Amino acid sequence: MPATDTSAFRPDANTFLTHVFGRGLQDEHYVVERYRSAADGEIRRLPGGKGQPLTLSLATVRELRPARNEILICKGENRPDSGVQYWGCLAVWGHMLERSRVPG
Repeated sequence: MPATDTSAFRPDANTFLTHVFGRGLQDEHYVVERYRSAADGEIRRLPGGKGQPLTLSLATVRELRPARNEILICKGENRPDSGVQYWGCLAVWGHMLERSRVPG
């Protein structure tokens, strides 16, 4: 998987949700996938190849910040049961609104 610098991510983001799953950040490298939340609550991979998985170091993953409508899913490369998700504020809000319309 190609590596990238972090300039593709939003260093100025300041409102986001962090969801640690499995064993947390227990790996040295992570496969990072980028998604965008639409106004209708749908979550889609970023278009134009920007949604292709990237392999980033633990230090870089800790510094990631999603755009307001972006979701970053970081799974351990050698330990896929460890990782973190970063949800931008609009992605969280849109997802909660969409789910609240579903009965039951």
